[in-house]
Parts: sequence; C-alpha cells; structure tokens
Amino acid sequence: MHPVENKILNYLLDKYENSKLSRGENQRAIHIAFPFNKKTMPKYFDESSLEIETIHAAAEQMEREGLVTIAWKNQKPGYIIEKLVLCENYVEEAYEKLGRKPKREAEARTKQILEQFYQKTQGEITRSFLSHMIMRLEREQSVKEYLDIMDHRKTEQLIDTLDKVEQNRKECYIREFSIEHFHDSKVFETLIPKICKIFREENEELTGFENEELTGFENEEILAEYQIYKTPGYVYMKGNVQIYSAGKQAADINAFPEGIAVAVGSEEDTPDICPDQTIDKVFTIENLTSFYRFKQEHSLVIYLGGYHNHSRRNLLMQIYQKLPDAQYYHFGDLDAGGFYILEHLKRKTGIPFQMFQMDIETLKKYEDYAKPLTENDKKRLMQLEKMELPDKERKLITYMLQKGIKLEQECISESQ
Repeated sequence: MHPVENKILNYLLDKYENSKLSRGENQRAIHIAFPFNKKTMPKYFDESSLEIETIHAAAEQMEREGLVTIAWKNQKPGYIIEKLVLCENYVEEAYEKLGRKPKREAEARTKQILEQFYQKTQGEITRSFLSHMIMRLEREQSVKEYLDIMDHRKTEQLIDTLDKVEQNRKECYIREFSIEHFHDSKVFETLIPKICKIFREENEELTGFENEELTGFENEEILAEYQIYKTPGYVYMKGNVQIYSAGKQAADINAFPEGIAVAVGSEEDTPDICPDQTIDKVFTIENLTSFYRFKQEHSLVIYLGGYHNHSRRNLLMQIYQKLPDAQYYHFGDLDAGGFYILEHLKRKTGIPFQMFQMDIETLKKYEDYAKPLTENDKKRLMQLEKMELPDKERKLITYMLQKGIKLEQECISESQ
C-alpha cells in the first residue's frame, strides 16, 4: 500500500471513529472527508513536485476498491482533487486494508482487560485508577493520556507494574525491581513517569490531604514511599550523637560541626542512632543551606531534603523512641509546600512536630524578601485552610492569602 493511501485512510478512520456516524447516532447525513489543501497534502500543491500523478493514482486506486469517492474540482476528473469522501458501506474493508482494529473493538477489549485486573488486584490506588479508566471508557471518553487502546500488551504491562509497585514490601533499588519483574534492568525506568503520574493523581495518602495533587513529589520520592530506591538516600545530621553500625561505633557526629551525611537506604542498612540524653530539641530542616547555618545548643538538627520517605521516617521514629521527651520542630519554607511537608511529617510519623520560625511575626520581619503567591500557591493554601490544622498554622495561612505573599526559608536568619 502506498504511503499516501495509508495517510488518507487513517485520517478518514480517525474522523469516522470520533463522529456520531460510527456510533449510529447521526440524525442527518454526515460525510467523512479528507480535504486536499496545502496543510494536509503539501506536495500536491508544490508545482515542482513529481508526486502529483502518484497521488492521483493512489486516490483512484482507493476509489476503484470502493473505499472513497473522489471529488474533483469543477467536476473535471483527472484535474485537481478537492477532497476524498469515505464510503460508509466499505468502512470494514478500510480497516482490513490498513490492518487496523476498529476503535470500538479496541475499547471493548481494553475495558475487558481493566475489569479483569480490577477483580484480582487488592491495591487501593490501582483499583481506583482502573475504576476511573473503566468509567471513562463507558462514557466514551478518551483514556489516551495513560492507555494505548490499540496496544493491549502495553496496557497489561502498565497495570501489572502499577499493582506490583503498590504491593511492594521488599526494599530494593529501581534496577533490582526491574530485573525481578521484567528480567531487564531498564524496562521499569521507561514506565516510571506514567506510574508516578498515576500515583500523584490517585494517592491521597502520599500527602494525607484530599484534593492535593502532590506537585511537590519527585518520581524518586513517590517510589521511595513503596520502598523502591534509585540509590541509597542520605540524611544530614549534626548534634551530640553517636552512630553505630553492626554494633560498633561508626562516627561521633559531634566531631563534625557542619554535620555529616548518613546513608539510609533499606531498613536493615539504617544505622543505630544514639543521641545524647542532654538533647532536648530535635529540628527537621527543609533546605540544605538553612541546615548548614542553623545552630542551637542541646539540639539534634536533621536535613531531610523536602518530603520524607519510608526509610527517613524510620530514622525519625528511631530517634523519637530514644528521645520521647524532647521537643520536635519543623523549619521549612513559608509556602504551601512547607506546610504540606510539615503535615505529612506529623501524620506519617505520629511525632508531635511544631512549627519553628513559621509564623506571622517571622513573615512580617522578612516581608521585604517575600515573593508573590502564584495562582497555584493560592489554590493549595486555600485547600489547606479547609483542613484540621493548629490555630497558629491556620492564622499564618490566612495572613499569607490576605497579603498574597510567601517566603523562602533561606531568607530567614537562622542563627539562634
């Protein structure tokens, strides 16, 4: 089949599938046509092109097969083609010629695959995603953002991988996960963007907040929630703390005034943290620059790097078990992301974190350094206002919305 025939027939079938004609809902005559113009067929209108006769021959061949009717300009055959009109009675033959499945058949098979997965999977996120996709297909809405209805193997692979990620309870690295499930170290990486997009939109539990779309979560952070890591993560700490590994002292963090990075990959690899009992305050810091500048006596200071994951929470809970009477504070950006990190921290660890220098007084003091809120900032802050929050936090959010400002943590002088 000539490429011109392929192009024209696919165009006509695309239009047919998106029309009421394919669903039998047309109440008036509808003609599906391929218009000939400089945009759709540029070589046909190029006087120097040698393909005009070839295009004529391809069009006439399709007309002989009954697939299309040629509309000639001024009704002069062999002169200039105005358009090709699809012959409705030969639609099946057009599909057959292209080796293409009708959209309705492909949608029906895709829906069947999704329903089969829905029956056997237990994952809440996977089931929620399947339910949404099935609903869209039933309403004759597009699912192409996630699924290729013409490639059922890819659909099955995506759903199966989504479910395996959600059900994963074994700490591993991305390429180990890929080898185990695909016998190839790189296949999983090609699916990660779409998998994580689904988790962002379906998984309220990653933030614990309804309607929050997880704009702050990177792909690696989402996978880490399910104990799948790209590389071992590092937590920076400083304070009067001893670190033990395999029962032996590995480091005295107090000897490093600027702090030290501790690898916290899998749970069994997380070192034993032994804080001095004179520590009465524990701080988590959102940004690295602020961590380096932060100084306060009798304190353990921890840089988490934005949202925390499973292994980092294990480290925090280990510290909380050893210092249950200490005061716990979070110091982050005065913006929606900073508040979501704080609330996520409290909900996921059960540790009673308080805000540190995240208040109206601090915002007023550094207001000259504040930035205007974006529309997305306002939307996320208004979502926060609807949640159950401490009075101090709620008042700050209201003030920020009234003033239309936010403040980066690095603008605040942290030396206490």
